[in-house]
Amino acid sequence: VPGKADKRAQEEFLHELERKLHNPRANTAIYYADGTHPQHNTHCSYGWIKRGQNKEIKTNTGRQRININGLVNAHDPTDVIIEESASINAQSTVLMLKKLEKMNSDLKTIYVVADNARYYRNQLVKEFLETSKIKIIFLHPYSPNLNLIERLWRFLKKIVLYNKYYETFSEFRAAILNFFKNIKHFKPQLQSLM
Repeated sequence: VPGKADKRAQEEFLHELERKLHNPRANTAIYYADGTHPQHNTHCSYGWIKRGQNKEIKTNTGRQRININGLVNAHDPTDVIIEESASINAQSTVLMLKKLEKMNSDLKTIYVVADNARYYRNQLVKEFLETSKIKIIFLHPYSPNLNLIERLWRFLKKIVLYNKYYETFSEFRAAILNFFKNIKHFKPQLQSLM
């Protein structure tokens, strides 16, 4: 839990979310939103080597990154929607929200829990939401611990990035996008984690 988190505000937020989630007649869904920016570089996490031996891991410049704006369903961690773009901004956010609405056309309301990033509060996003069935619920400041998608990003890094070297950016990008294409293979691990 972040040191500056307001514990009471977080508890109230969770109470309100629980009320929205457990209304069986509501015909709603809840997703968690956030962006991630994995860099094309080797990320060392951990390993075991015998004392006195060295283990070399190749690395590269790490100047390129992939920008992903994503959503994960609160009840199915393999129900993930991503929008890859040159940068995460209001335009990419609207594209992602349109995908979400199209995939859930049968629902009355879709709640999206998001942090206070500018691209979620942008005027373009607000205008889109005026005629949308999507309602954004903003997290309190210093509350990344309440955003489930943060766990998905951590799992992505563990599976795709940690202790792995990708010679080219295109290989790196393909590995990340393949993770999302094949996310159903990770369902048991993700259900346990999230």
